[in-house]
Amino acid sequence: MSSSYDFLFKVVVLGEGAVGKTAIVTRFSHGFFRTDYKTTIGSQFAVKNLEIPSGKNDSLTVKLQIWDVAGQSRFQILRPMYYRGSSGGILVYDVSRRRTFIVLEEWLEELEKALGKKIPLVLVANKTDLPDRVVDPAEGKEFAERHDMPYVESSAKTGQGIVDIFEQLAKTLVEERTTE
Repeated sequence: MSSSYDFLFKVVVLGEGAVGKTAIVTRFSHGFFRTDYKTTIGSQFAVKNLEIPSGKNDSLTVKLQIWDVAGQSRFQILRPMYYRGSSGGILVYDVSRRRTFIVLEEWLEELEKALGKKIPLVLVANKTDLPDRVVDPAEGKEFAERHDMPYVESSAKTGQGIVDIFEQLAKTLVEERTTE
């Protein structure tokens, strides 16, 4: 992996415990899926470069510092420390557990309170490979629209949608940075 890049962004991945945040980050940064993830304590960190199109035949290298933040409520006091300096974020829920969708507003409030501003986010409906889906795609899309964020369906297990999440966020962050 080249050490040169055009843009560097800190990205925070947030959502309830066991929605698949670590699996998404691992699938994206290392290319594999495990079935035996342990609870994230505090946060975990990954770095990955992404090429995104720029102009006709050009591309930009975006380096993402990805902070996978613990979702369990017992880590709530620590999370704001990990949010600081974030340029963008990925808000994740598990399509087979309605509660993880219902509390998304609380996650947004926690993030905005810690940063004192809104940052670009991508809403991710994860675990779409599971047969027992309880959150309809229309609900996720409506939430994303209401909060002016892209909506991506993913499965860290199959890899479906994983690169889309990070590409979508990287493009938004570059656009925002170049129009400032």
